[in-house]
Amino acid sequence: MFLLVGTIIFFVLSYQKRYLKHLHEIKELEQVYKQELLKSELEIKDQTMNNLASEIHDHIGQMLSLIKLNLSLNPAPGLSETKELVSQVIKDVRNLAHSMHTDGLSNKSIHTLIETEADRLRKTKHFAIYFESKGKIFALDNQTEIFLYRIFQECINNTMKHAHAKNIFIELNYSLPLLSIKISDDGQGFQSHSVEEGLGIRSIKHRANLIGAKLHISSEPGVGTSTYLEVDKSNQIFHGD
Repeated sequence: MFLLVGTIIFFVLSYQKRYLKHLHEIKELEQVYKQELLKSELEIKDQTMNNLASEIHDHIGQMLSLIKLNLSLNPAPGLSETKELVSQVIKDVRNLAHSMHTDGLSNKSIHTLIETEADRLRKTKHFAIYFESKGKIFALDNQTEIFLYRIFQECINNTMKHAHAKNIFIELNYSLPLLSIKISDDGQGFQSHSVEEGLGIRSIKHRANLIGAKLHISSEPGVGTSTYLEVDKSNQIFHGD
């Protein structure tokens, strides 16, 4: 009887162990599938941005250059202000194209990229931009800085689409070996625990995970939204392909 009971217990425990292992493998496969699916979505999104950037730079930029050329052939003094506006639009369009295309981000620090984007956003006059940088600037690996910039762009994009904010606050804090970035607004906010994650939030979390960055997103209705990122310079191994 003892032998029989012991054998039954052994088989039950063995089955339970295999069953739990099987569940764990299924969860791992589901996680890998989700990661690969999100990775594909991000690749498609990046490629779309690159295509749009090329179209803006080549087609729209060329059209604006032709308009500028035609205006330059007209000696009318009243067109001087229009000529200056067209020149500024051409410059802004090129800056926008460069900020969208991955190749235009290479060998540029996250500080320079965010500062340039803040200046461009400020010129739109849709909201006030407050940019502050503290500490001595140091460089991270190029892939990490590009990912940080894409996260920044996604945060700004979410603010523009959903927050209805009047002010955006951007803070960079360099304190070796840590770089922290905080992006906050005074928009309508949301209940973070009750909102379904869209591609924007998921891509922010995925990119942060790939570069080993700490990420915290907080928001409350009527208070605004704040995104905090922290990267350790001493751990610059890029966690991905």
